[in-house]
Amino acid sequence: MIHAVSLMGEEQFVDLFLENGPKITAPAFGDFTQYRSGELVFTTAMTGIEESLSDPSFAGQILLSSTSHVGNTGINLEDKESKKIWAEALFCRNLSLHYSSWRSQSSLKDWILQEGRFLVHNLDTRFLTLFLREHGSTRVIVARKDALNEESAQELFQKEVSSTKGAYLLDDVSVSSVSTFESEEEYWPWKQRITNKQSFDHLKIAVWDFGVKKNTLRLLKSYGVAVEVYPAKSLAEDFLKAGVDALLLSNGPGDPASCQSIIVEIKKLLGQLPVFGICMGHQLITQALGAETFKMKFGHRGIHHPVNELSNGQILKTIITSQNHGFAVKEESIPPDIEITHRHANDGSIEGIRSKKFHCASVQFHPEAAPGPMDSGHFFEDFLVSVIGTK
Repeated sequence: MIHAVSLMGEEQFVDLFLENGPKITAPAFGDFTQYRSGELVFTTAMTGIEESLSDPSFAGQILLSSTSHVGNTGINLEDKESKKIWAEALFCRNLSLHYSSWRSQSSLKDWILQEGRFLVHNLDTRFLTLFLREHGSTRVIVARKDALNEESAQELFQKEVSSTKGAYLLDDVSVSSVSTFESEEEYWPWKQRITNKQSFDHLKIAVWDFGVKKNTLRLLKSYGVAVEVYPAKSLAEDFLKAGVDALLLSNGPGDPASCQSIIVEIKKLLGQLPVFGICMGHQLITQALGAETFKMKFGHRGIHHPVNELSNGQILKTIITSQNHGFAVKEESIPPDIEITHRHANDGSIEGIRSKKFHCASVQFHPEAAPGPMDSGHFFEDFLVSVIGTK
């Protein structure tokens, strides 16, 4: 149980300064002895606030929830995706200070304050979401009411407040040394579907940690494989010397174009090991194959994004996915020998690729997530089956 945080638990009013946008005054909880900042992004998810705030891919960002209420069911720490909250803050409309759920261990407010983050509520989240859709994800400064004026805030934007474009953040969220993942937990939403664990128990999978979510490791382990987690600063020779059977590149925060040293190492591994990538891993694999990435206007964040699965350019089926990314792969930059396997059903952006030549594949969404639909969990088993096919 998380205990209430007394020093920052009192409600206070703050000013929000949006870069190239209006100033907004709203009630908040947190430590505002100094101004706070981050890149404001919105999510359309109605549940899973623990998973979102603790997803390392949100490092450096402020999460705006477009749903009408948050905190109703409290917080269950078993659902965290990492050891801490990585998002800088949560912005919401109606915050429930009273919560009810048989699984709850804390209020949302107390957990956020315990982690040293902050929370702003009673906001017009519809206006803010529409602002971000029109103007794109934007930097924001939050300060005690009347502590800053708009001119001084704009100076801070120019001099001090960083953007995720060009930002390299992987070392901040990655493990510092190689470790073996051991867990007695099983990935419970998928548990009944795993019937052939004995087929994979001889495999050793390396996870290149760029901010990996716990459920990725837990799901892999549920298939019976040995899972070793490697730091972002690892070299190609580290994986080859370890004798791993395959490599999974995880999700992570920041700009994939800033990771050139990692892309160099991935190029050395392509064709040497089967490789599968998720989100940041997808973007790094495509760059290693010769493609380019770009910063999206406002990205994809939520738990019900439709993705079309393709075969020879034709739609086979549409799956519902969980997503969290602000960068994507440039369509015109993809080499002709790379197959596009998935596209976002709303905007047509690339959501998955495959290279038979280099025995690698990747997806832009989160196959380890089960926000209700479990449409995409099979990608891990497909990956493991393909690994066996190369042995």
